[in-house]
Amino acid sequence: MARLAAYVSGAVSFSPAGENDWVRASVNRPLITGDRLWSDASALGELQMGAAAIRLGSRTSMTLLNVDDRTAQVQLTQGTLNLRIWRFERNQVFDVDTPNLAYSIRSPGSYRIEVDPRGDSTIVMVRSSQAEVFGEGRAFVIEAGRGFEFFDSGLRDYDSFALAPADDFDRWASARDRRWENSVSARSFRATCRL
Repeated sequence: MARLAAYVSGAVSFSPAGENDWVRASVNRPLITGDRLWSDASALGELQMGAAAIRLGSRTSMTLLNVDDRTAQVQLTQGTLNLRIWRFERNQVFDVDTPNLAYSIRSPGSYRIEVDPRGDSTIVMVRSSQAEVFGEGRAFVIEAGRGFEFFDSGLRDYDSFALAPADDFDRWASARDRRWENSVSARSFRATCRL
């Protein structure tokens, strides 16, 4: 299960699985498969899923496709997600589906993914660790410090680039990481990992 963590800034809306109505998202609300989130202009939100945090930038639309003890699969139809994963269990899966690719993460690290408002392109970046993208009949491994912008579902039309300096959203996500890493919960988590 996921939960909308202790941080929501601005207008972040929530629509429960199977419903069409949207309500203001509340802090610490449990989220399940099928739930949808929307962050409006200048809004920010954070979800916690075990040893991972998903941060939503402004004008971001996300759906939880599959959430259980081993799987976190989300759909990003527009906007920006910043992902921080501290630990992976054996056989754990963390995927982000977009209109033209699937972004698959299999190890702890820091990641960013953006979908333009029309769904025409997806930008994927790996700040630390590595990830893999899958399209129609093609896949790429993306190493730390690299980014790609894909313009088609076959992953044949793309640009590759070195990561730009962090923007305001990245700096906010890094500050949230540091806050969690210095928390009592993080110390307990690290102690559990050493057992």
